[in-house]
Amino acid sequence: MPRKIEKNAKSKEEALRLAAEEFGVSIEELSYTVEREIGKGILGRLLGREVIISAWITKEAQEEEQLRNAREQRRQVRERKAAESAKKTDASKQNNKNTEIEKPLIKKEQPAAKKEQPVKKQAAVQTSDGETEKQQETSKQQEQAPKKERNREVTEKSVSDAQYFAENVIHMMGLPEAKVEASNGGSAVDVEVSGERMGLLIGKRGDTLDAVQYLTSLYVNREKNSYIKVNIDTEGYRAKREETLIKLAHSLERRVLRERKPVTLEPMSPNERRIIHSALQDNDRIKTYSVGEEPNRKVVVALQD
Repeated sequence: MPRKIEKNAKSKEEALRLAAEEFGVSIEELSYTVEREIGKGILGRLLGREVIISAWITKEAQEEEQLRNAREQRRQVRERKAAESAKKTDASKQNNKNTEIEKPLIKKEQPAAKKEQPVKKQAAVQTSDGETEKQQETSKQQEQAPKKERNREVTEKSVSDAQYFAENVIHMMGLPEAKVEASNGGSAVDVEVSGERMGLLIGKRGDTLDAVQYLTSLYVNREKNSYIKVNIDTEGYRAKREETLIKLAHSLERRVLRERKPVTLEPMSPNERRIIHSALQDNDRIKTYSVGEEPNRKVVVALQD
C-alpha cells in the first residue's frame, strides 16, 4: 500500500500544499480524499473552518501495483521450475535404481575387475593424505557447530546480569526514572525499557539503543564459551524501525527501476542492512550489496547486470 498521510488546514488547497511539502513532490503528483470538513456556513465563519484530507503519491500507488504483479509472476515461475526439477529428480532416482539392479549381473560376468579395486583405493589414500586431514578438520568444525548452538540457553543468571547492567547504564545516562525489565525470551534475553524521555535512549536512528544493547551483551557473555543474544527495546522502536526500513527499501526499489541508477543509503548497523537486503531479495531485477568499512558501511541498491 502507498504511504498515506493526513493533513488538516483551513482549506483543502492549504492541506494539499502541506502534504506535498512533507512528501517532497508537487501537488499535481498527489491523490487525496477529503476525510472531514468542519465549520461550513455560518458556523464556519464564527468558529473557523477546518478540512482534513488523506493524501498519497499517485505514481507510487501505480508502481506498487505493478511491482506486486511482477512479484506474483516471478513466484509462479519459481514454483513451476521447482515442480519440474522435482519431476526430473524422481526420474533420475528411478534410473539409478534400475542401474543398481543390473550391477550384480555385470560383476559376475567380469570377476577379474574385483582384484584391481583394493589397489586403486590404496593409491587414492596415499596421494590424498593432506586433503583427508583437511576434510576431517572441516568435519570436526561442522560437528562442533551444533553443540555451540545447543549451549545458547538463556539462564536465570544471564537474565539477572542483563537486568543489572542495562539498568545501571540507563540510569547513569540521566534516566533514573526509567523502568528496566529483563525476561527469558527463549532464544535470547529480552530487555524492555519504559519511562519518559525514551528518545534519549534511542538516539539518532537507534544508535544509542544499539550501543547499550552491545555493551549489555558483552557483560552477559563475559565468562561464557557460548553466546547468548540480548535484545533491548523501548516503546516498540525495533518493530517500527524495521517497518520504516522495509518501506524505504521498496521506495528505493521503485526509484532505481524508474531512474535506472544505483542509490547508496546512509551508513547502517549490520542488522538494519540485513533488513534492506531481505526486503529486496525476491526482485530479480534488483540487487543489493554493502560497501565501506564499519561503522560507515552502507547498502547500495542497483539494477541487476
